[in-house]
Amino acid sequence: MTALSKKFADFEHALKRACLRAVARASRYEPLRGGDITAVVYGPLIGEIADEADLSVPQTRRRLQALQREGKVIRDDRRGGSTAWWLVGLAEAPRAAAGTPAPAPAAPHQTVTATVPARQHWSDVLGVARDCSTRDATRAYRLELARLLESDDLEAPNDLMRLKEAYSACCREHEIQIEE
Repeated sequence: MTALSKKFADFEHALKRACLRAVARASRYEPLRGGDITAVVYGPLIGEIADEADLSVPQTRRRLQALQREGKVIRDDRRGGSTAWWLVGLAEAPRAAAGTPAPAPAAPHQTVTATVPARQHWSDVLGVARDCSTRDATRAYRLELARLLESDDLEAPNDLMRLKEAYSACCREHEIQIEE
């Protein structure tokens, strides 16, 4: 093992410790529920990693970028310029339900921010025109709600929440009170 590879191995151990500390701080939010993809959101910032590795921030940034090129780390770019980092393979991948095909592996250089969909307008979620009547929106909501309640899709709870938020936004825009 050369001196340079030993330094990178030590850096990876420091990065692992920083990741585990960050996850421990965020344990009430279930950061590991989706494996590495959700854990990176709660991952350590560059300053925390630099402190753990006993390096300067620029040195840490260069090493993290080298590891990212190798596909060993993923990052989550946040608003305001801060970036969370996560060591790939540190969190277990979520287990698929029996009988469902395993998801395709993500590209090694993909960042989490590239996979997060943009917020959609309520009419796009309901599948109606933006200038539709409240009756048309309600009809589309009920049809989609029935379809989601009968679905065995693993994403159905998330889609259901998105659908309800979209319908609430529609009712707010049309100034209608929702009966719960």
